Amino acid sequence: MSKNKALSNDSGTMFFQVAELDEKGNISTKCIRNVFVELAITEDIEEILKQNKWHYIKDDNHYYVVGEDAIKVARMFPGKVELRRPMSEGVLNKGEDKKMIVMAELINMLVGKAPTEDSVVCICISSDPIDGSSDNTYHKARLESMYKRNGWNVKVIEEGMAVCLAERPTMIEKDGTEVPYSGISCSFGAGRANCVLSYKGLQVIGASIAISGDWIDRQVSNQTDVAISQVIAKKEKELDFTNINYDDDVIFALDAYYTEMIRKVFSAFGKKFNTVKSEFDAPLDIVIAGGTAMPKGFVNKAEEVIRKLDLPFEIKNIRVSEDPRNSVVKGCLAQAVVTMNKIEKQKGSTPKKDE
Repeated sequence: MSKNKALSNDSGTMFFQVAELDEKGNISTKCIRNVFVELAITEDIEEILKQNKWHYIKDDNHYYVVGEDAIKVARMFPGKVELRRPMSEGVLNKGEDKKMIVMAELINMLVGKAPTEDSVVCICISSDPIDGSSDNTYHKARLESMYKRNGWNVKVIEEGMAVCLAERPTMIEKDGTEVPYSGISCSFGAGRANCVLSYKGLQVIGASIAISGDWIDRQVSNQTDVAISQVIAKKEKELDFTNINYDDDVIFALDAYYTEMIRKVFSAFGKKFNTVKSEFDAPLDIVIAGGTAMPKGFVNKAEEVIRKLDLPFEIKNIRVSEDPRNSVVKGCLAQAVVTMNKIEKQKGSTPKKDE
């Protein structure tokens, strides 16, 4: 049996996620907050870190606590410890000088070294921006180099395409033929919204815009004068689009800015669609994933907003992934398995039965 491994990674603005197949062929996922805090070196700091079993990195004259442990530290020392991110708006954070050591640590923690020379990791990047925000050239090259340094064969796909592979949108042609992997697949993460139009698994259009979860949080915080951390807590625990509490300023503002986010994203994608003059004779499925699509009733909100837009394509169904947070990394895993099987076939080895 082949000892090659296929796995995937979604290095998101909020979460760093990895997926792989277990020995029974089931998908297992690992997820860690893509954040860290800096602690100055004191006489007993390392002993404290070890006692608490916190994940940390030592660099120069500081310690960096990463992942969920960083959240714990930040909550214990409010106003004294800054929660920092290696990523911003879907790409490596250009304003963060410690981003590379933190990202390298996350890769070592959740992925490690490739077990064989034919093992494959599939990573995702944002599509080209359509709003003048940062491109992903540097980001893509940096991530590829870190995985290659650990011995992995690297396959890169766009984030929206990963949603397509995981969620399988289907178009019905005029003669009744079902065409799988055909439609519009969107990922609403923390930093960016990514949309891809595909036909039979081939990407036709890809576009991203820096309007998604973080944008909503900032707008709501600015308008209500409530701290972003509290806005996020409300969004994750209380927001329900089927039952909006209009007497709660934060919930009301979240509802308003979710509406505006959806409108801006699909209006921008419609303009992109027009520029390539793509023609489809059948209505298109829209499938949405990503952490920002997780509040209860999001599909109702999406239907309400999208159906009112004057878009250059006809819409069939609008649905949200049953597993919004893990959809991207699962789609990347599907691509990783295909890529690894190709390598094995070229070398004459036998793929695993469960793949």
